[in-house]
Amino acid sequence: MNPVKVLLVDNDPVYINLMSEVLRLHSFTTILAANGEAALETLRKEAVDLIISDISMPKMNGINFYKHVRADEKLRNIPFAWNSGYRELRDAVEIENPTIDFKLDKAMPMPSFLYFISTIQSRLEQQKQAGGVSVN
Repeated sequence: MNPVKVLLVDNDPVYINLMSEVLRLHSFTTILAANGEAALETLRKEAVDLIISDISMPKMNGINFYKHVRADEKLRNIPFAWNSGYRELRDAVEIENPTIDFKLDKAMPMPSFLYFISTIQSRLEQQKQAGGVSVN
């Protein structure tokens, strides 16, 4: 299996660096962005397999970032996961758009988070073998 390339988008440097390190220790590739604006810039230069984004961020929040990703034909099929520590924000996003791929909680146990990433990796491998694009 090829390692999954994950774009982590979060304005909390301690959290994003911790998550990146944990993923790297488990053989995943990570790219970091501090907000949606920086993440879009990154996506113009690099292909990723999965986006995990916070919701509440400066410059461009996660909701607007998500809208830009889904509006772009080249990016719209990338699996997108919200990763927020604020239940109210996750609930608001769910009400606004129930089609969001995945909703994670920053407080989720690390084994659960790694299982989630591994599941995405398996789906991506299955899609490549089947010649498909989407993991949904």
